[in-house]
Parts: sequence; C-alpha cells; structure tokens
Amino acid sequence: MVQFYFKRIVEKIKFNFVPIYDIKDNSIYGYKIIKDFTAIGFDDKEVMYQLAFEEDIFETLILKILEKSYQLAIEKGYGNKKLFFTIRLNYILDWGLFLERVHTLTSSLKLAEENLFFDIKGVKNWDKLYYEVNNCNFNFKKIYKEDKDTPLNLNNISTCNPELLELKDIDAFLVIKEFLNTDVKFVFKRDNNPNLSLDELKELGFNYYYTNGKSKIK
Repeated sequence: MVQFYFKRIVEKIKFNFVPIYDIKDNSIYGYKIIKDFTAIGFDDKEVMYQLAFEEDIFETLILKILEKSYQLAIEKGYGNKKLFFTIRLNYILDWGLFLERVHTLTSSLKLAEENLFFDIKGVKNWDKLYYEVNNCNFNFKKIYKEDKDTPLNLNNISTCNPELLELKDIDAFLVIKEFLNTDVKFVFKRDNNPNLSLDELKELGFNYYYTNGKSKIK
C-alpha cells in the first residue's frame, strides 16, 4: 500500500520551470525546477518527505522525481540550460552512494553536469559532505539560498563554498558582497523588490535574477 502511494506521488507531481535571467543581456541563464505537489493533496511536503524517510524509500522517491523533472526539462528544450533543483540531504543516510546514483542518472540522460545546480538543504556537517563528494564521480554545483531555515551567515557561506548565492535582501547583499570571494555569483529574487530596474541590479553587482511571477525586467 505504501509503495503504491509513493508511486502515485511520482505519477501526479507537476513541475514549474521558473526562468533565471542573466543580467548582462537579459537572456535566460537557466530554470529553477519547482516541485508542485498540489495535485497530490500535500499542504506540507516535509510531512511527505519524513514519511518516505521512515519507510526507507526517500532516496528512491527523490531520484524518481529528479529523473522526471530532468526528462521534462529535456522535452521542453531546456537540456542545455542551467537546471536548479533542491535536495534535502538530512533524509539521506549515505550521501556518497546517493550522489553516485545522481551521477548515473544524469549520465544516462546525457546532461552536462556543469549545468546542474543543487540547493542543498539539511546539511549539518559540510566537511563530511565534501569528503563524500570527493569520493564519488558527481561534481555538482551548489547554490546557497537565504530562507527562513537558512539564515545568512558568513561562516556558513564560506564553508559551503557555493558557486551561486541567492539573496532577496539588498542590505544583506551589500554586507556579504564586501567580504566574499569575488568568484561567487549572485542571484536576486525580485519578489520583495519588484521595482528595481535591470540597470539598478547591474549597478548593485548582481549577476542573475528571477521572480516567482516569471516576469522579465523590461
């Protein structure tokens, strides 16, 4: 019964592909893959993830969801763009084995791994994660995102060593940019500051932007 239930989740899940724009020329840099569980009837997807973990099928469930999202991205012609996906590693017991399975999946779909970004959640020990990553084939790119569960912290950002940092607060951005390695690129979520123009974002020093409303800055 439980296996059938989670099979239905994979069948019913929908995905929203939210474009991320390159501030240099306002072209589409990539797509955030947003999981939509509304057709399944889950108001809190964390409850679903916890249940899958307790039934020892979380990793299989996430890999099936990831595979379906990547297949749909390819069908839509997004296979050569950057693709952003959230993974909660706090429900995964063997990170190295899981990342090997992700590597096998992306290889079978012929996706370029340099285009794949993961918003990693639930990591308490980044050193352990780096150790696991160094012992597997999959070299994913990381995006560190400011949200209610991940308050901005310069030490955490430094340890995480992300390729991209997503911010929604201008003041926090100005402080962090002052201290961070210049190799880090910045993504701005416009929803809290929708009136900022493209030139203003460029002047501030952002590299990319997106909005949940999907509207491009004119």
